[in-house]
Amino acid sequence: MLFEQMPFEVAEFGLLLRKPNNDPTGLAGYFNSGEIWVTRVPARLDVMGGIADYSGANVCEAVLGRGMLIALQPRTDRTLRIRTMQIGKRSLPVETRVPLDYFTSGDTLAGYNDIREICHINPLVSWAAYIAGSIFTLLKEESVELPYGFSLLLLSAVPMNVGIGSSAAVEIGALSCLNAYMKLNLDAARIARLGQMAENHVVGAPCGIMDQIAVTSGRQQRLTHILCRPGSIVGEVTIPAGTGFIGINSMVRHSVAANPYSDVRIGAFMGKRIINSIRSSKGLEPVDYLTEISVEELTSRYLKLLPETMVGSAFSAEYKTHDDPVTRIQPDASYRVRGPTRHPVEENERVLRFIEALGDAKNGDEASLAVAGEAMYGAHESYRNNCNLSVEEVDFLVNAVRHRGPKKGLYGAKITGGGTGGTVAVFGKLAALKEHIPQIAVEYSRRTGVTPDIFEGSSPGAIEFGAQRFFFGAAGWNRVAV
Repeated sequence: MLFEQMPFEVAEFGLLLRKPNNDPTGLAGYFNSGEIWVTRVPARLDVMGGIADYSGANVCEAVLGRGMLIALQPRTDRTLRIRTMQIGKRSLPVETRVPLDYFTSGDTLAGYNDIREICHINPLVSWAAYIAGSIFTLLKEESVELPYGFSLLLLSAVPMNVGIGSSAAVEIGALSCLNAYMKLNLDAARIARLGQMAENHVVGAPCGIMDQIAVTSGRQQRLTHILCRPGSIVGEVTIPAGTGFIGINSMVRHSVAANPYSDVRIGAFMGKRIINSIRSSKGLEPVDYLTEISVEELTSRYLKLLPETMVGSAFSAEYKTHDDPVTRIQPDASYRVRGPTRHPVEENERVLRFIEALGDAKNGDEASLAVAGEAMYGAHESYRNNCNLSVEEVDFLVNAVRHRGPKKGLYGAKITGGGTGGTVAVFGKLAALKEHIPQIAVEYSRRTGVTPDIFEGSSPGAIEFGAQRFFFGAAGWNRVAV
């Protein structure tokens, strides 16, 4: 079997399987000679839309060449044995075990709060919440029963907390693998929704569904246009010939479970609640999503009536609730309201302009490519100014791209994901990206003392890849598509 014809992570998995039994760096001591089921999920690049997803925005996402593999083998006991291994620099594998009985309370399944506490009580194994939480969510929401456990391997070529959807890839990988092995026939939309629920209710990160849809249904060499109301694919966007997208990792760790992201989300939901109160006083129906409001309507009717900031206790006293089930207002905290409310409304329209410009960019039309790039710069400025979700290192990378500009074949750049730090998405001509991104990386290294990762290429989403089954025969391990 030519493992090398498969995505990088699958080829690496095949090599690890084939290592001799006496090689401790292989997988002979982890898996036995029974069948192994494998799924592979790419990382994603948030090209446009970002944290506007939970406000019902249009977003535009790419799938990257790097990703992660989940391998599953049934056990004879009721234990989830979970190991993670990083591809690249030599690093130590990390492992934990979760008794399936931890998922129950008496004769019924436990609650999400119980599982979140179990997963996070020991910070050394809190990473297991992404896999164990996804499995628990599947049991909870689909009434699936597991009479026995599994040995699960996460083999990753993607660093965590850099803003390229690594958490979603883990969740979707675990769910896709069980979906294939157990023949559950869950469709892409349901798998994505379950992944989001696991992240919201077990991991405890108040993310939207953008990442989960992108890595589940994204296709190689395409952008995915998603409408997050609550989450449906509008269509695919063709990347103009001779251009592409690339990610530069600032190496500043970020997390959507951290306070800055949560506070911005809370501020946006506060703003929606205040706007709906104003609408009610005028006899207008409430909006379900902020992005149902146009920029013109927001500016002319509501923006000046929104407070710049508001203390949690004052908001709760006047409005009772902010209608967001996955975040909690802290009474003594001060939340920015106007900026986080303004961002998704404006971002939604920027995304549509960006998609339209890419559609107009036939035969490398420079003007339309530059229009698309300017939408990316506008998105980054709003992240920084309206949401305070940027850092100096990320701004440096964006400015380095902008300084070169369309004359050198670089059209746009912006922060990705929802946390501070992380990765910068860059749009440009392929030749220009090849020439200038390494130069920018050197400039960044000289400034910060850190060499950034470069994320390039494209690869299949989880559905496009499907599932693989490895079995041991007379000639060793073999692979077949499921």
